[in-house]
Amino acid sequence: GQGIGSHVDTPSAFSDGLISISLNSGIVMEFRRVGGTKSTDRKLVHLPRRSLVLMSGPARYEWEHMIVGRMTDTVDGEVTPRGYRVSLTLRTAIATPVSPDKPPLPLERYESVDFPPRVPNKGENESGDLNDLITPVCERKNVHAVYDAIAEQWHHTRGKRGILWPKATDFIESLPRGSIVADVGCGDGKYFAAGWKAGAFVLGTDISEPLLRTSLGGTDGGKDLRQVAYDESGASARPAIAVADCLNLPINDECCDAAICIAVMHHLSTVGRRLQCLRELRRIVKPGGKINIQAWAMDQEEGSKRKFVVPDAFVPFNAQPRYLAKVNTNEASNQRPDTTDTAKMYAEAYDGAELNERNGLVVFQRYCHMYCNGELEDLVGQVEGLLLLESGFEAGNYYVILEVTKD
Repeated sequence: GQGIGSHVDTPSAFSDGLISISLNSGIVMEFRRVGGTKSTDRKLVHLPRRSLVLMSGPARYEWEHMIVGRMTDTVDGEVTPRGYRVSLTLRTAIATPVSPDKPPLPLERYESVDFPPRVPNKGENESGDLNDLITPVCERKNVHAVYDAIAEQWHHTRGKRGILWPKATDFIESLPRGSIVADVGCGDGKYFAAGWKAGAFVLGTDISEPLLRTSLGGTDGGKDLRQVAYDESGASARPAIAVADCLNLPINDECCDAAICIAVMHHLSTVGRRLQCLRELRRIVKPGGKINIQAWAMDQEEGSKRKFVVPDAFVPFNAQPRYLAKVNTNEASNQRPDTTDTAKMYAEAYDGAELNERNGLVVFQRYCHMYCNGELEDLVGQVEGLLLLESGFEAGNYYVILEVTKD
């Protein structure tokens, strides 16, 4: 029943963007506009159990927030008793420059429409490089959005058919039983079965939620659609998966025995982002643990249909309309699957997609960086705490096997 007084967190101490996470029980939080006297200057917001509230911009600086001390809350006309609530509050502290000759000046209020806010560094101009954690447009449009759109067909032609790279499978099967393995960029979870078969607990992360849903059997065929071992009593009954960026993983430091990152790094468009991915893999794996990385190679095998002239290219993916999410128009229900008219309609519906009129396909362009011989090894050499154990070429991909070393 305890509450907190009405307040605005000190602007001179904390920057824009406050987060409050409610655990175990919900609560009603009251917001009051500073200096406001109208009824509209008071808002009651229910924060359910396991919810997150973000206060940014005017909500951060122009409204006080408080929790009234009482034993019950009224939500949607229903009186509910309060439970024991644990609140996690996250703030960003502002570093105050201190000079022995001059007292510190009052700090300017900084407001941002973005969160996390990006405060410009001194001397930084607008043309400066963005932080490596900020996803470039070419990756958002030509990687993330593409895989979201083609997830079902990708799973049907890859994961469902059990198409795996032998080197990655051998790596997983060589791990001791009971290993915790992070599959970073797991996609549709096609390597989960190899992990479970080896007696490992697999943590899968990917930026594409639709792809992750196929790992749960979330499309037409349910669990039978997955080409993975299924055991109601085992870890495979429900994969441990999360939507996450490979550059900022929601995994604790040094908690994994091994990690794999297969066909991910060729979708990262800058050297800085590739290095950050390596640092994240190193961070989550224990000293002595192993990491297996595979990425597309500039050099392809004899007889391969793919030939690359430049290392950075847009690689087409030919999507069949029947695998794409239904277009929200009345015309969609009147078209036969895989006709040219249907493909045209879908191509127009997806930003950046093109029409292959001859074959009735929707063509998506995927951004890819093809690695030259030795390029992965050079990147590894720039990251402290990684020891190169093995490298090589397999089925149009370069691979490295690394060991995490102690600092």
